[in-house]
Amino acid sequence: MSSEAPTPVLRGCIKLPLAEDELLEITAKAKDYALMHGAAMRSKTTFSPDTLNFAPFLLVPSSFPRKEFEKAVALQPIINRLMHNVAHDEEFITTTLAETIKVDEFTANLFNIYRKVLAHGFTQLCAERTWTCGKVEKYAQK
Repeated sequence: MSSEAPTPVLRGCIKLPLAEDELLEITAKAKDYALMHGAAMRSKTTFSPDTLNFAPFLLVPSSFPRKEFEKAVALQPIINRLMHNVAHDEEFITTTLAETIKVDEFTANLFNIYRKVLAHGFTQLCAERTWTCGKVEKYAQK
């Protein structure tokens, strides 16, 4: 007999499967929403100035345990403070990214923008790649 607790099963947020016509309508609306809100990108392999690809997104939200959601919400102010402190520490950023900017074009471009902003006397620049919890609370299970 195993001493591990069984893995809880979360209930779905939306009744599935959806009817075909409803799925097609929701998919079309989701793509329009994504396009209008900047969730599109150009392909690097088959670049065309007239073609966009959608950034990956979920059509149907996943349920998420409330306790884990609350942990993430509680951690967010700590992460915000960390990011603020890092964004204002020129020596840390320069030292930490020294090797990365040699091999990663995206990071090198961001770092060049950072240096230009500093050269013009601005002391605040923060480019973030984080996920925030603010709009997903309604999907957390009770």
